[in-house]
Amino acid sequence: MQKIEFTIEKELQHQGICDASGAIALGDNHFIVANDESNLLRIYAADHSGSAIATVDIHSYFDNNPSAKEVDLEAAAQIGDMIYWITSHGRNKKGKFKPERHQFFANKRQSSESWQFEQIGRSYTQLVLGDMLNDSRLDRYRLKDAEQLPPKSVGGLNIEGLSVTPSGELLIGFRSPIVEGKALLVPLNNPRELLEGAQAILGNPIELDLGGLGIRSVEYWEAQKQYIIVAGAVDGGDRFALYQWSGLDELPQQIEGTRFPSDFRPEAVLFYPQRPNYFQLLSDDGSLVRVDDLPCKDIEDEEHCQKFFRSLWARAHNVVQQ
Repeated sequence: MQKIEFTIEKELQHQGICDASGAIALGDNHFIVANDESNLLRIYAADHSGSAIATVDIHSYFDNNPSAKEVDLEAAAQIGDMIYWITSHGRNKKGKFKPERHQFFANKRQSSESWQFEQIGRSYTQLVLGDMLNDSRLDRYRLKDAEQLPPKSVGGLNIEGLSVTPSGELLIGFRSPIVEGKALLVPLNNPRELLEGAQAILGNPIELDLGGLGIRSVEYWEAQKQYIIVAGAVDGGDRFALYQWSGLDELPQQIEGTRFPSDFRPEAVLFYPQRPNYFQLLSDDGSLVRVDDLPCKDIEDEEHCQKFFRSLWARAHNVVQQ
């Protein structure tokens, strides 16, 4: 695996939300992004600062959420023309069970000329509470106990990563729990069938040494034939790191040497089809960025024009290891 270094070439601001989470590139010039504070997806220009050019309302996707509460969207991955989305599957910060946060669903763009999206099948709600808790291979991670804790407490349950694999399956990345210092990935082999109500077929769990951090984002970079992982502290602290990983038997390698803005906290990585040496990092700016002395996420909705999250465009350089 060739070591990657990269340089930051451009910083952008995208108005309307602060808490960017899962995102997917739409062609080479746009991306669609979730906000873990609402059930709207937003579409932005990839190369320019500015407001969303379209929104996608997904409130109707969830049969177990008649009150339209926030579902805590965290990650996305694309297979063919279908975009899969996953929520945290965790409790709220007070440890209260929230069934609406147990969602795995998919949609797709109706045409290349339209910003309209349609849901595929129905949202699946038993990925953790049913399938993972009943899989003996996952017993050592004590997910039943983890699910009963606030997600950012030690040992709590919090899903924040989702990635396609080269074979067309998915990897589910956990920010928490961390077991013996290792982060957890769980393969999902039949994502399409879940949308029709089938039970999940899970693969053998994968443990990754990310320096004691959990997974905030994991994305497969087709042009480089490897994954980029954003690792972050379980408790929501400021510590983070970027890793590259072949997906094989090699250990993840930390990507070092790049200076970020001091309050930039990567939450998603985007790769664009015709830009093989570039990627875009999105920041969760809800807590650290302040506007008029308020955390960005605390700005009232009627002042949404002041809300924003940032992205960084990065150019990668392959370094031949000696």
